Amino acid sequence: MNHKKLTTTTLTTLTTLLWLFSASLIPLPVSASPSNANELLALKKIETYITNTTHLIDEAEAMQTNAERYKFRYYALRQDLTDIAKSVRRFINQNKKSQVPRNITPLVKEY
Repeated sequence: MNHKKLTTTTLTTLTTLLWLFSASLIPLPVSASPSNANELLALKKIETYITNTTHLIDEAEAMQTNAERYKFRYYALRQDLTDIAKSVRRFINQNKKSQVPRNITPLVKEY
């Protein structure tokens, strides 16, 4: 029962992160560049938090049993979180003089 709660809590947290930061994959206009050092610090904390969720994903995946009919797709979750973290990092490190368009990969969102 305890591991189910941990898995549910972990998945809820990770799903919330995906939902909150999926907008970070949308290109922002140049005028939306952060100029506030506090905002950049907060974004760096968010990026670090997303990156550090790997151990939670590994923990939840280890609890998955083979008997389950529908299995959670942890690799898709890892891929989405990696893409979101990269997008936040890119926004933090962007060169304001160079706004080169980039290809946007949609999130999997099928877990």
